Amino acid sequence: MLKLMRSEAPTSGAMIDKYLPPLNAFSLTPAEDDVIAEAMKSASPWDFKPPTKAEALALKNAKDKILAYHLARHDGNCCYCRSNLNGAGPYMTDREHILPKGQAVFKLLSFTMWNLAASCKRCNLQFKKSDDSFVLDKQDPAKFILSDNYLFIHPNFDLWEDHLCRLAVQVNTENIVLYARAASAKAQFTYDFFDLTGLEIDSFDRAQGLSTIAQASGAVAALRQIAATFGQ
Repeated sequence: MLKLMRSEAPTSGAMIDKYLPPLNAFSLTPAEDDVIAEAMKSASPWDFKPPTKAEALALKNAKDKILAYHLARHDGNCCYCRSNLNGAGPYMTDREHILPKGQAVFKLLSFTMWNLAASCKRCNLQFKKSDDSFVLDKQDPAKFILSDNYLFIHPNFDLWEDHLCRLAVQVNTENIVLYARAASAKAQFTYDFFDLTGLEIDSFDRAQGLSTIAQASGAVAALRQIAATFGQ
């Protein structure tokens, strides 16, 4: 078990983990735990530069395990927009700190598993960045582990599918991507915060003459019907 995940978690309230594999099953080696403990003593724990090659390797391995674990929890998709990240590598995928690690009040959560996730570069660097406007109470650590303290869909405390549904079909260069939204405040906030409308596209209408598109017309019609039931 990651020692810092235990020691830094608030002691009151009840954290509800919505995904598998569970957060409390995550583990690191003793060497990985030790280098993270050293990193937590620094001014910027996540950016800590270990003094030895062995420690640097241990820290890299720990970060790689964290990313892989969170990708597995979201089936290889971005935790915010559900874009597919399978095989995307570091140029498209980020280790996401939900409560931004650069702010002093959240610094102790730099390696805490429930404050970490895997996101695409677009959601993290273009929209999320170091913003914390989605947090209602930024001072009470006991509320950091509660879904109700977050305006958007929390990557660990909320089931994304309870609020949004990403509908997509691609045939060669033709695409349809739609986001159906449930009647929830979190659905709308997430849709707006990450500008998911900017990811929506429907290029099938202009390609109806292609035989490959005709084969996908049933799926496209079904997606449009699902979106229509949500009023989108």
